[in-house]
Amino acid sequence: FGLSIVDVTDPDNPVIKFTVNGPSSSWREVKTYRNVAYVTTEGGGGLQVIDLSNLPTSVNTTNYTGDGPIASQLSSIHALHCDTAKGYLYLYGSNIGNGNTIFLNLADPLNPTYAGEYVYPGSQNDNYVHDGIVENDTMYESHIYSGFFTVVDVTDKSNPVLLATQSTPTNFTHNTWLSGDHKTLFTTDENSGSYLGIFDISDLGN
Repeated sequence: FGLSIVDVTDPDNPVIKFTVNGPSSSWREVKTYRNVAYVTTEGGGGLQVIDLSNLPTSVNTTNYTGDGPIASQLSSIHALHCDTAKGYLYLYGSNIGNGNTIFLNLADPLNPTYAGEYVYPGSQNDNYVHDGIVENDTMYESHIYSGFFTVVDVTDKSNPVLLATQSTPTNFTHNTWLSGDHKTLFTTDENSGSYLGIFDISDLGN
């Protein structure tokens, strides 16, 4: 179990250069920022932080388990998104609270620091976020068990503001993604008989 780093210089003959061990889990997700890879898992151990700057010679690994108000509390994380333009990492489906979304500042990419978190003001099922995307300090979250997405202003990481909520076609919202002009949001529901949902978000009041 872990993360494989593969040399694809020759696409017909990919070569595994490194395997970074991690907790046993059927789920892993990875995002990169500058020379660092961040890996989530539901197997525990917090956020895996992998220094890629010495490739192809070596890699170094540490684990972030929280600081500040969540110091040593972060264990499992379902998914993540990196806002590379702003330098923030967003952790979804964490063990903090009822699946709170955690915001991490990447000013020092190898040493993330707590910047805030968001909890939807609803029931326990509503709080859990399965996945999300953040662009221009606007977060689009997938509340899978309650079947809707939210749009949240995260400009002030200590005081996120809910802008809009919308149910998705078959009410089991798996993910969200934006069009290039940020005027359209695409969603999928993770159940049988579902299909692509397409939403005009140019006017969040409508």
